[in-house]
Amino acid sequence: MAADYSNTTIIIPTLNETGNIGLLLNNLVELYPKINIIVADDGSKDGTQQIVKNLSDSFSNIILLDRRNEKIKGLCASVIDAAKIATTENLVVMDGDLQHPPEKVNELIAALDNHSLIIGTRNKIKEPWSLHRKLLSVIATKLAKLRVHYNDPMSGFFAAKTKLITEILNKHGHKFEKTGYKVLFDMLKYLPKDTGVAEVNYDFLLREHGKTKIGIRQIFAFLKALVK
Repeated sequence: MAADYSNTTIIIPTLNETGNIGLLLNNLVELYPKINIIVADDGSKDGTQQIVKNLSDSFSNIILLDRRNEKIKGLCASVIDAAKIATTENLVVMDGDLQHPPEKVNELIAALDNHSLIIGTRNKIKEPWSLHRKLLSVIATKLAKLRVHYNDPMSGFFAAKTKLITEILNKHGHKFEKTGYKVLFDMLKYLPKDTGVAEVNYDFLLREHGKTKIGIRQIFAFLKALVK
């Protein structure tokens, strides 16, 4: 019998993704009609929230988590807040910019049958990154691997048992760099040693609309996370 994915929640942290979020949500609902989706928005001012609200009127499995009034802003904080209200067995985290392929979500979920954490590992990067962006990615990944030994610890695309994430947050959530943008890296630092981990390879797609949110603030937050 085909999976209906009603036991899974996709968490999508957003900030000004009006050019992408509607297409992403429609793709996800078409592929996985019964999957639950929480869009954790960090205070977008470009209409992102309205797009999500409009779609939630048509699809009851789409929820907007409005974080505009939260004191702590950041992708990590957005994912944590969404995870706290999720009630399903499984969680999937993906970006709202269409660079994580919706078609790979089912592979992440299927792998949870035998493991507790599945890392979406970037195989090819189809976006034409600048030399600066490439160097930044390579350096950040090498630094992250000094703390955790996985092929792509900086990935923003992953799935996990909700129970595992809840346990990690309850014990170590206060040490997470909530203003940062690499929540998986923080998870991996505090992962119980006996946790079953697997990887699913994917191609990192081209961002068609908007621009990257990575700046000095996010880089500084990552450096803080390295030493926590």
